[in-house]
Amino acid sequence: MSDFSGIKALTFDVFGTTVDWCGGIARESRAMLGPRGHSLDWVAFANRWRRDFLPAMDEVRSGRRGYVTMDQLHREMLDPVVAEFGVDLSDAEKDQFALSWRRLDPWPDVVPAMTRLKKHFILAALSNGNTALVVNMAKRSGLPWDVVLGADFVRTYKPMPVLYDSAPLLLDLKPSEIMMVACHMWDLDAAAKQGLRTAYVRRKDEYGVGAPIQTPAKGAYDLQLESFEELADALEH
Repeated sequence: MSDFSGIKALTFDVFGTTVDWCGGIARESRAMLGPRGHSLDWVAFANRWRRDFLPAMDEVRSGRRGYVTMDQLHREMLDPVVAEFGVDLSDAEKDQFALSWRRLDPWPDVVPAMTRLKKHFILAALSNGNTALVVNMAKRSGLPWDVVLGADFVRTYKPMPVLYDSAPLLLDLKPSEIMMVACHMWDLDAAAKQGLRTAYVRRKDEYGVGAPIQTPAKGAYDLQLESFEELADALEH
């Protein structure tokens, strides 16, 4: 059994791992567009809005574009989505709609388990989200972060190494004293390369109930779990 006694901080991916972005955007889209007479596949709408996220971030990571916040990317990514779904909104309405990504709910296991973990560990959001986005989300939903390490600190996006390196630098810890928690294998693989410990938490409904997801091979990470409650159980012993 692995020894986790040296872990002093937990860094968490936010979108998908900590909060249900698909369910939240489906809910917010229904609330925004339903009263206007639209009856859409709200989960498909949410997934379409998210679809261009990785290519948009890659423009920044590659240096082809200067850093812009995730809030701005969400706003830019909305334009082709509403066009494809036949939704007519003003620019001001789209500006407000794009802030739906600040109003996402945590998965049900998250806040109770994080409350347990906070007694023993520093809890840090290590997110591609900009600080304002992640802080506003936390204030709304009660996420008990000790610190938010947004991508705007380093002005690029995961999986660039500098973002993972920011955690030991800013928390004054060794990389081996930090465990990265995520439901995405690419995120954990990049964290491990920078010396962080890794915990995979499966989010089977990240893209909607019943949607397929990739899962890692057994033993790929220090911990492979089904919930934050299991994470708390593993680290409290």
